[in-house]
Amino acid sequence: MWLPWVLAGLLGAVVLGLAWRIRTLSRLQARGDQSLAEARQSLQTMSLTAEWYAAQFEAMQQARFEPVLVVAADRSVTAMNPAARALFPPPADIGQSLIAVSRSAELDALVAHCLAGGADLDRQLLIGRSQQPYRARAALATSPGAGEQYRGVVLWLQDLSELQRLGRARRDFVANISHELRTPITSIRLLVDTLRGTAPVDAAARDELLEKISIETEALAQLAQELLDLAQIESGQTLVRMVDVAVADLVSGVTDRFVPQAERKHQTIAVDVPTGLVALADEAQVQRALGNLLHNAIKFTPDGGRIWVKACRLDVDVMIEVGDTGRGIPPDDLPRVFERFFRGDRARAGGGGTGLGLAIAKHVVEAHGGRIWVESEGRAGQGAVFRFTLPAGDSSR
Repeated sequence: MWLPWVLAGLLGAVVLGLAWRIRTLSRLQARGDQSLAEARQSLQTMSLTAEWYAAQFEAMQQARFEPVLVVAADRSVTAMNPAARALFPPPADIGQSLIAVSRSAELDALVAHCLAGGADLDRQLLIGRSQQPYRARAALATSPGAGEQYRGVVLWLQDLSELQRLGRARRDFVANISHELRTPITSIRLLVDTLRGTAPVDAAARDELLEKISIETEALAQLAQELLDLAQIESGQTLVRMVDVAVADLVSGVTDRFVPQAERKHQTIAVDVPTGLVALADEAQVQRALGNLLHNAIKFTPDGGRIWVKACRLDVDVMIEVGDTGRGIPPDDLPRVFERFFRGDRARAGGGGTGLGLAIAKHVVEAHGGRIWVESEGRAGQGAVFRFTLPAGDSSR
């Protein structure tokens, strides 16, 4: 009789053991499912973070104007921004070796030096088909603890041609300024020594010497004004206060000041400005620009030449013109006459100049929302014609 009870007890124990085992397995599975879910969530977060950093890096590459390349440990190119693709056009492409892309053994050597842990990671070299000067900067990129497999180099190339051109322009500018200062100062010293000399000087000779001193003084004043204007432009301190200005008054304020210079060279200045013509302008600044144009016209027009200043209404603008019968401007110089520090054939032929007057005039006109241009056939006697526009003002006031 006791056997059924024993069997029942054993069966119950087995059932209870199975139930406990099933419950334990269920708990472990639940914990495993939770751990797996947490691992998946962590992996997804890491993946999104990696994608975010990759997107930032890609955006920074695309936004840079300078060429940027990413080079792997085997010195193959893994990424190029648009500027790099422009510098190294097809068949250069991602996946090729750096030397195949750049055709530069020096650049390849710089990357190899960087991968080897070298310290000199900034060099100047000639790159590209046109062999332009570039500064190449290399930065080693590694993944800590991942071994050599994830080593690479980020290359940044900076075009130095424009910097070198500006450097040459500034050196030329300093040389020009030194010459422009030395010439009138020397002349004034000699003229003053003559006046102070022991030899008697009659009234006519004295007046002639004083006139020459006056001319040289005006040249120094013009130079000082151009330097001051340039300093204000570069510092951003030039403010444009545009108000309605009578163009006739604006022009006469400049031409009256330059008439004595023109008379010394027996030149005539003709003015043709309609009454009632009004421009929206900063009078002092526009007179500065017009004065630079008129100064050049007098300087580059021979004795007895003719100079004119005209103005007219063009739709919503006012156009002012300054022309002369001087040497003219060679066609090759026309695209560059408004460049800062540029001195073309007209300057080399005589008359000096710092190469700042036209650049300052261009800045003033463009600050008013206008445009300035020049026309010339480059032939002696045909001269040059400079024109610029200003917004038209309210003529009813």
